[in-house]
Amino acid sequence: MSRQLAIIIENEGAMKLTSNMDLKNEGLIFGNNLPVADILLEDIALELGIVPLSAFIKYEDDDEELQNNLRWYEPQQGLDTVEKLFSYLLVHPQVDKSPEGRWWVLWDLRAVELILRKAVERQTRFYFLEWEQLY
Repeated sequence: MSRQLAIIIENEGAMKLTSNMDLKNEGLIFGNNLPVADILLEDIALELGIVPLSAFIKYEDDDEELQNNLRWYEPQQGLDTVEKLFSYLLVHPQVDKSPEGRWWVLWDLRAVELILRKAVERQTRFYFLEWEQLY
């Protein structure tokens, strides 16, 4: 089992990878690497004094929140967090000790950044949805 993260945009639903990140149209996906790096990203957010990504996450198994009390977030706030995490990882590569390396986390952050930029332009709110993926 692994955890998967998706971006839900108000009135649009779950977003796919933008075409400029899948130039060969191979069906690439994003969202697998951020949950794996959640502790690292939380620590970086704490160090930087920014809102962590976890503040924007809803969990699939929390049916009451998803159905009755859903909170949407302003995309600029999420974008600010993503940009700062991305920049930090570029400048401090040694912080990621995972065997996969920071490049996969940077890949996911870049995908999220591009989607949130469009949400800012459209002035549409968002949240992240996380769930367990069974193989």
